Parts: sequence; C-alpha cells; structure tokens
Amino acid sequence: MSDNEAHEVIIKNICDHACKVLKYPNLQIKIMRRQGSVNTKKSYIIGHTSLRTGVVTLDVYTPRHRKPKKVSSILSVLAHEVAHHQKLPYRQWHRGRWIIRQHYPQFYKQVTKNINKMKKDEMIGKYFT
Repeated sequence: MSDNEAHEVIIKNICDHACKVLKYPNLQIKIMRRQGSVNTKKSYIIGHTSLRTGVVTLDVYTPRHRKPKKVSSILSVLAHEVAHHQKLPYRQWHRGRWIIRQHYPQFYKQVTKNINKMKKDEMIGKYFT
C-alpha cells in the first residue's frame, strides 16, 4: 500500500467518524480522482455534495503538486458540505427574478457550528490544534 492509498484510507475513516459526530452517518464519502495538477488561477472544486444521493466528494490532495492535504482543511470542507444537507438551498425573489440561495448567513453559521462540534470531539478535535 502506497502512502497516497494509506492517506486516503485514513481520511475516509476520519470523515466517516466526523459524519457520525455531525449526526449524518448515512452520507457516503468519496475521494476526488484527478489526473495531474490543477490550474489554481481559475476556479477549482475542493468538495462536492449530492443532496439527492447523499454522496460527498472531497479533494484530499493539494491542487498544484498533488501532495496530501492537512486533515483539518479536509474536515473544514466536510463541515461545509454537510451544512448543505442541514441548511438546504431555497429560492428567493430578488431584483425581479428568482435566485437560488445556496450560501447565505445562516448557512455559514451552520458551518461554524459543525466545525466547533468536530473540535469538541476527542478523536478528531486533535487535528484542529
């Protein structure tokens, strides 16, 4: 087993435990597969969630050199993606047209609550120090 495979197994186990802490044990964690480096000058995706299927895909490697990311940064992205399931997007009438609010103030408060819950946990709280 190479270092990257071992890193992916560790991350998957930690993220599964974090989902249990956040009371969403049914979410399925997947590792994002990329070939080569990513152009960071344009936008790039570090995490994705499917509200319908409950699959959360995380990028566990740095964009340019494809080295393993810190566990705390991966857990922060996971907190953001779980918050999408907790505070669902909604439609709002804004300036004469309908918009879909995905990221809004209550959403970011939920992300902060999720990170604080993970910090209080004994097993995964040590990664945030």
